[in-house]
Amino acid sequence: MIVPLSKLGPEGATFEGEDPVEVLAWDPSPRDVVHAAGPMRWRVKAQLFGSELVCTGRADALFEGVCCRCGGSLSRRFGDEFAISRRVAEGDTEADLTSEIRETILLALPNHPVCSDDCPGPPVPKARVAGVAGERAGEGGADPWSALDALSGGTTHENKRPRTRKTQNNNNQ
Repeated sequence: MIVPLSKLGPEGATFEGEDPVEVLAWDPSPRDVVHAAGPMRWRVKAQLFGSELVCTGRADALFEGVCCRCGGSLSRRFGDEFAISRRVAEGDTEADLTSEIRETILLALPNHPVCSDDCPGPPVPKARVAGVAGERAGEGGADPWSALDALSGGTTHENKRPRTRKTQNNNNQ
């Protein structure tokens, strides 16, 4: 994203456009959950204050991959707002903001991207949901904690102190 300084009036100017996906300099790896898949879009308001160029705006890019919550396909734009301030030398005719805008987009990528903000997660088998719903203690079904109790060797859920290794050793002495 190049800001032509000659086009900046006293009130500044607004520029918008897109750069090819290659500008993101994404080095794809088979282990990547997502990869850059579309152009980098930007909208910038630039204003010159003496020798200081101040730019604010928003940038994003399209990413595709695998949703980290449900495992389905993901195709979303990720980006954020930015503010850049840089000194320009007398005689400069343009300012290249590409690296700052690229950084804004890459920093906006979440660690665990999801296909949508309201992604429900992986589908839960209906038989499992129905089996657990009616098996709470006091609802006429088996207590769901009884299997855990059997594994732990003692009661773990009825306000009773569970057996621990220390108490078992004390009992054996």
